Amino acid sequence: MKAPISWLNEYVEIDVTAETLAKKLVGIGFEVEGIEYQNKTATKVVVCKINEIDKHPNADRLSVCKIDIGSKILQIVTNAKMTVGELVPVALDGAVLVTGQKINAGELRGVHSDGMFCGGEELGLTNDEYVGASNNDVLRLNGEYKLGANVFDEIGFNDVILDVSITANRPDCNSIFKLAKEVAVALKKNWNAPSFEYSTKGSSVYDLVKVEVKNQSLCPRYMAAGVKNIRIAQSPLIIKKRLRAVGIRPINNIVDITNYILIELGQPMHAFDKRELAGEAIVVRNAKENETIVSLDGKLNNLKEDMLVICDAVKPVAIAGIMGGENSGIKEDTKEVIFESARFARDSIRRTSKALNLRSDSSARFEKGVDFALQEYALNRALHLICELDAGDVVEGVIDVSVEFEKFREIFFTMKKISQILGFTVRKQSLVPILRRLGIEVKDNGKELVAIIPGDREDMCGVNDIAEEFIRVYGFGHIPPTLFAHSEMTKGGRGAKIEFIDKVENTLASLGLSQIVNYSFTTPKCYDLLKFPQDSKVREAISLLNPLGEAVSIMRTTMVHSMIETISFNISKFNKTGKLFEVGKVYLPEKLPLEDLPKEEETLCLGIYGDEDFFSLKSIIESLFNVLRIDIKLEKEQICYLHDGRSAKIFANGVEVGIMGELHPDVMENYDVSQRLYVAELSLEKLFSLEKTEILCAPISRYPAVQRDLAVVLDSNIVAGDLIDLISNSKIKCLSKCQVFDVFESEAIGEGKKSVALSFEFVSYDKTMTDEEINEAMKKILSLLQRKFKAKIR
Repeated sequence: MKAPISWLNEYVEIDVTAETLAKKLVGIGFEVEGIEYQNKTATKVVVCKINEIDKHPNADRLSVCKIDIGSKILQIVTNAKMTVGELVPVALDGAVLVTGQKINAGELRGVHSDGMFCGGEELGLTNDEYVGASNNDVLRLNGEYKLGANVFDEIGFNDVILDVSITANRPDCNSIFKLAKEVAVALKKNWNAPSFEYSTKGSSVYDLVKVEVKNQSLCPRYMAAGVKNIRIAQSPLIIKKRLRAVGIRPINNIVDITNYILIELGQPMHAFDKRELAGEAIVVRNAKENETIVSLDGKLNNLKEDMLVICDAVKPVAIAGIMGGENSGIKEDTKEVIFESARFARDSIRRTSKALNLRSDSSARFEKGVDFALQEYALNRALHLICELDAGDVVEGVIDVSVEFEKFREIFFTMKKISQILGFTVRKQSLVPILRRLGIEVKDNGKELVAIIPGDREDMCGVNDIAEEFIRVYGFGHIPPTLFAHSEMTKGGRGAKIEFIDKVENTLASLGLSQIVNYSFTTPKCYDLLKFPQDSKVREAISLLNPLGEAVSIMRTTMVHSMIETISFNISKFNKTGKLFEVGKVYLPEKLPLEDLPKEEETLCLGIYGDEDFFSLKSIIESLFNVLRIDIKLEKEQICYLHDGRSAKIFANGVEVGIMGELHPDVMENYDVSQRLYVAELSLEKLFSLEKTEILCAPISRYPAVQRDLAVVLDSNIVAGDLIDLISNSKIKCLSKCQVFDVFESEAIGEGKKSVALSFEFVSYDKTMTDEEINEAMKKILSLLQRKFKAKIR
């Protein structure tokens, strides 16, 4: 927010430099992003008086002027029509103009010139800052000015403007007056309020217009006042200069009043030409479907039913809180005006502004928030300015349609609590005066203190806010230093779940996989691409209210679609092999439509392709689970988007934690993929609860281990993992390891048959095992396989 110091000075005496004031504001919590000096927008431009004018000896259209700058006489060559005795601005040798042009002394057609006369354009001035500055000519200075002095200082264009960043919790300070009150606090000064008094001349606002608010949730307060016998004119120079200083173009006295109050008090206002209000009515309602309005900027806006509009008896005349309609504005022949001062719901203004792509200074203020009391202050201030500028006759009465609101709130607190929050002892005699300077009265009811919070401080809700207000003014530099030994310290660190996820990511990266990140949004078409049944619970996805497009219109319930799309994209870019993983969330609603927040489940998705196969993926998963010290088991399962016979569910400690397998050919075709893909999806939430954090150690046997292999032929539909489970659960004496090292199928073995080769390791902690003991164990293993699976030794 831009704040001219001369404007602030109207409400609080500022007797420090701009730099000091900026530091003071920073000290109480306001960031000053910059300081702009109007008299430094151009350099070495001074006031001069023309003493003599001669014709140029070598050019008919040029003149040679002798000028007096107070300290010496200089010579300027110009093509402008000048008059002896005129006072004009001159840019001397080395001057830099507002346009960035640098002026150097030199010769023009053989005659020396010490600089250049300047017009309003070179100085960045318009008629709003100085009469005559907008003419396409040298600026003539009217009045008496000191020769050789900075021209900006002489004409009064020498304000200093602070660019103050207002934090989101202090929307009340988006105004010159409220910021001046903060300046008064920083400088320990008293502040002056603007004038709000005005006089009326007969008639009544109720005779001019009727107001009806149909949606008080979006418009909790609407005030209106009337002015007759409008006298359109230019605003006084001081109003024009102040508006220009903050980047607003002056238009006429009526429009300028509304803009002036927007900056001065922070309340957006609108002035309606009463002639354009059909039926002499103002109706605040929701727009009708397909209703349209042409705004003041000439844009046709298509309205929706959730948008709030200001209407007359027939049509919309303004988009509430954002911009007036094209025909509602003030014209040169306007005779009667209705002033609007209202409060609108900030979320409604934000949604409407975004939907219509329509932004204004008013919408920016409403989005940040305005308090309930401000509408009355702003309306009274506007009527005061009408009287002060003699811009019309204010009629009697003010229309105020409002819900009930708190003018003051009470916050109860104790000095002990304030001291606990701030970490040092705060004394009442220090706290109370500071709060009073901030406009917060404090009462003592014997047991505790009561802070009376004015309505414009909607950011203050509890004792923590009281402590914050005190310390920002008291100053952090005044907090007495204390040793850590006497302070409560909180040890930082990463949570167990975050550490677990880091372990998963680091393990997969060490196994050669690359991590990817996809959007949590996806397309509803993904379920058809993955061939999920219509009644599948996976299809119960949360739809977004305002998606960027159909491709990102729902929250994902599975990460497989995103993984396949990523792999498909990489294949199309000639990345023919790869191993990828993603850690992210899936969003699982309890029921639709949503009544509670959905479950956000941390999930791991793996995807490999190229020189990889089912067992490559299985090896990665087993390696991960070994690091997590979780025992897993695979069970063959038919999954809709995976290949029959090449898919499995993953169980850990009897709990299903995920799936894995090769992508089904039909699904591959849906994604336009020609090579085999292998994917897995696991619930990290379940794995986290199953991770074994304790490490169990066992001594290493002093006796040598013995390895034996066994190959058996059995039906091809028997899963090799079932063989391992059978043998492992049979408690074979001294058997320490059992694993499959080969699976083979051929015509020689027989149709519907396969050969499974198993490797066994035996070890004893008591002695070296004999061949007889090992052979006895192998016979027992073979017998188990023959009885259970009708296996035959190969």
